Amino acid sequence: MECLTYCIASKIDLSRLDSYYKTENLDHTAIRFRDVLKLTPNGNEDIVVFVFRNGTVVSWGIKRHQIHPYLEIIKLFAEKPIPFQVRDEFIYFRGDKTAIEPHGYFEVDCLTIDTALDNDDLKLSMSYGFSQSVKLQYFETILEALIDKYTPLIHSLSTRGQMTVSRNQIRKIIGELLGAKSEMNLISNFLYHPKYFWQHPSLEEYYIMLERYLHIQRRVNAINHRLDTLNEIFDMFNSYLENRHSHHLEVIIIVLITIETVFAAMSFHF
Repeated sequence: MECLTYCIASKIDLSRLDSYYKTENLDHTAIRFRDVLKLTPNGNEDIVVFVFRNGTVVSWGIKRHQIHPYLEIIKLFAEKPIPFQVRDEFIYFRGDKTAIEPHGYFEVDCLTIDTALDNDDLKLSMSYGFSQSVKLQYFETILEALIDKYTPLIHSLSTRGQMTVSRNQIRKIIGELLGAKSEMNLISNFLYHPKYFWQHPSLEEYYIMLERYLHIQRRVNAINHRLDTLNEIFDMFNSYLENRHSHHLEVIIIVLITIETVFAAMSFHF
C-alpha cells in the first residue's frame, strides 16, 4: 500500500476545512486535533488522510490518482499555495515489527507496520515525521533555487565590483530574500517534538524512528547553514544598494556645487 506526502501551501485553515467536511462533504468523517485534521471516507477504514496546519498532507492506503480530489479541496482552504509540486512517497506493509528501510531494488522506502499496532494513532504518530520531511523538502527546494539564482550576480559583484541590474531590480531581489528569510524562520518548529506526544508518549518512539531515518535534524542543520548563506547574499545586496545610493548622492552634491560655483562666478563677472 502507498503512503503519499505533499507540501501544498504555507498554511492550511483547519477550522474551515473541518467545517466543510462536517457540513458539505458528508461522505467523510473529520476529526480535529490540535494541529492536524484526520479525514476518513465512510465505509473504508483502510484509507486515512491527515491534513496538517503547516501546509502538508499525508495519506495512507490511497493511490496517487485518488489523492488529487482531496488536494483540490484542501487547496481551497490554503494560505499561500505552492505553485510547484513537492511530494514524496513510501510503500508500507503489515508485518511483525514496525520498521522502515530502503527497498532492495527500487528507489522507494518501505515501511513495515506491526499488525498488532496497526491503527490510525500509530499512522498519525509517523505522519508527523513524514509531514516534517516533506516541509523540509519544500524549504530545501526554495533555498537551492534562490542561491542558484543569485550566485552569478554575487560572483559579478565580487569579481568586477558591480552588477548590471537597476535599483528597482535590486529592491525586488532584497524583497524576495526577505520573504524567504521570514518563511524560513518557521524552521525553529522542527527543533521540538510535536505536542501530540505529550498525550501519547508510547507512540513517540515511532516518530523518533522516522525522524532519524529521514535525517530531520541533519537537514535542519543544513538548511540553517544555507540560511546563513542567504543572509550573506542579502547583506551584500543591501550594502551594494546603500553604497550605490551614497555614490549617487555624492555625484549630485558635486554637480550642484559645481553649478552654484559657475553661477557665482558668472554673477561676479557681470
